[in-house]
Amino acid sequence: MSTASPKKRGIITGFFLFLWRALKAFNIILFGFIGALIIGSLLFAALSQGGAKIPGGGALVLNPSGTLVEQKNAVGAAATLLQGDDLPQQTLVKDLVDALMLAKNDDRIELVVLELGKLGHGLLPKLERVSAAIVDFKSSGKKIIAVADNYSQSGLYLAAHADEVLLNPEGIAVVEGFAMYSPFFKSFLDKHDVTINLFKVGKYKSVADPFFRDNMSSEDKQARLGILEPWWESYTSSIEMIRGMPAGSINEMLSNANEKIQSANGNLAQLSMDMGLVDKLVTDSERRDYLIALAGEDSENKSYRNIEYKDYLRAARLPEPDKAGKVAVITAVGNIVNGHAPAGEIGGQSLTELIRNARLNDDVEAIVLRIDSGGGSKSASEKIRSELLEAQKSGIPVVASMGSVAASGGYWIAASADEIWATPNTITGSIGIFGLMPSFEKTLANYGVYTDGVATTPLAGGASAIRGITPEYRDVLQTIIEAGYQQFLTLVANERSMDVDAVHEIAQGRIWTGEKAHQLGLVDQLGDLDQAIAAAASLAKLEDYSVWHVEPELSFEDRILRKFAEALVPDLPKLMNHPMSRLASSIKKDLAMLERLNDPGHTYVICGNCPSSM
Repeated sequence: MSTASPKKRGIITGFFLFLWRALKAFNIILFGFIGALIIGSLLFAALSQGGAKIPGGGALVLNPSGTLVEQKNAVGAAATLLQGDDLPQQTLVKDLVDALMLAKNDDRIELVVLELGKLGHGLLPKLERVSAAIVDFKSSGKKIIAVADNYSQSGLYLAAHADEVLLNPEGIAVVEGFAMYSPFFKSFLDKHDVTINLFKVGKYKSVADPFFRDNMSSEDKQARLGILEPWWESYTSSIEMIRGMPAGSINEMLSNANEKIQSANGNLAQLSMDMGLVDKLVTDSERRDYLIALAGEDSENKSYRNIEYKDYLRAARLPEPDKAGKVAVITAVGNIVNGHAPAGEIGGQSLTELIRNARLNDDVEAIVLRIDSGGGSKSASEKIRSELLEAQKSGIPVVASMGSVAASGGYWIAASADEIWATPNTITGSIGIFGLMPSFEKTLANYGVYTDGVATTPLAGGASAIRGITPEYRDVLQTIIEAGYQQFLTLVANERSMDVDAVHEIAQGRIWTGEKAHQLGLVDQLGDLDQAIAAAASLAKLEDYSVWHVEPELSFEDRILRKFAEALVPDLPKLMNHPMSRLASSIKKDLAMLERLNDPGHTYVICGNCPSSM
């Protein structure tokens, strides 16, 4: 019991209460000041970048980093604060293409410098789209020079289309080839008594194989090689042709790699030169002097006169003309899930709302759905397709434009389009369906945990992660999956004017290249986004039209945080290329499929053997 008087206790309590309130006030002021300082700095940076000066006779620098994408992932507050170095580093394909298109006819731009050292990877159709823009830029007679200390395979593909390729004498610009590997967990799951309940149709539907096998099935290997081999042939033949190398020389080098490396005394940069993949080996100082000679000197920055493509786009990109006849381009990128989803993922509800906004806009005469997705939820896919049908019922033609991947659910949402366009190297098909529910009843039993109870019907409580799945519920789910597969076959057959049995023969989860899908009747035309937009305008009988890119609104917070991430994580590509970071990212990617399982009916149209990177 305290012996202090009430008055004394009141003084002591009041003193500590004062200190606590003062400390809280100080924290509020301090963090408010820091927050205001950060936001003010970012706003100042944004405003100053918006007025960036384009140097007359200087160079446009294209310095993509991370992954080439059709749409950037949304960066929320929690992701920024908690993920840190795991924030995705991404480059929009459209930004690179737009910058090259603008610079082609801009007298202030003398040449383009491709800084490719921070480019991680991009699937082949995306690389082809950028390389086509590079070739188009070169038709202006202006020079384009590729530079890097080291080139990734994706970077080397773009570099090959430049007029000159420069490499550091200690660098690497040698390709390895394409590969697709997956981890398999069957023995691990068996060891820990985890039950994976699978319901599927289609022998090529391999999305759940890692949970039931310890190796890749022959059907899966066949399907994957059916993509990788055409891609590799296209990749190597394009580089050999544009670089003037003998046909087959890249494969010949890789078949005798050790001998070739020995002949170059272990110097991979010299081997790159000997093969004809690069033109010059230059140190940083030599490269700087060479570029100054071409573009003039920026004495303030002690470098060559240049402007980076993001600043250039802010300064040079003119607003698209606002004409009454509009072709609305809606981008669908990522996993298809139910409900709302941020950019970089396809929410059944959020994408439906974008389509509806376009449909109800009186100026919109046609819609192009740009798809880069390996699928996801069946119900969300059908929700999206149904909204596209509503647009068609109102007289608006719909064209599906397939990017790198438009398979399984990605094909489902394209199936009813008036025309389907794909590039020759698009991955599509994967017409199949499955259901997957993990359960841990055996695992819990090992620790003495059991469940028991009562139900009024054989189906009540028949599926549980803790209790497992009853035989009656299992039969119901398998029936639902088989009916869903029949629905998918019938949908494709009706929309493509094919026989159901004929669709089944090319379905069963099998993936195809866009070129093969065109031969099989799954695709109408081969071409990229620009051709698909022109086709949509033609269907709508539009001669004079504008293009409206319908994008989800980013909140003010997300815009600020995206700039914050870009400004404060300049060395992210280096961190991403660290071996441990690559390992962690690989495991995270391999298990990411589990995050996509949110369909209320447990039915999924996901392409498990579609690559997300190379």
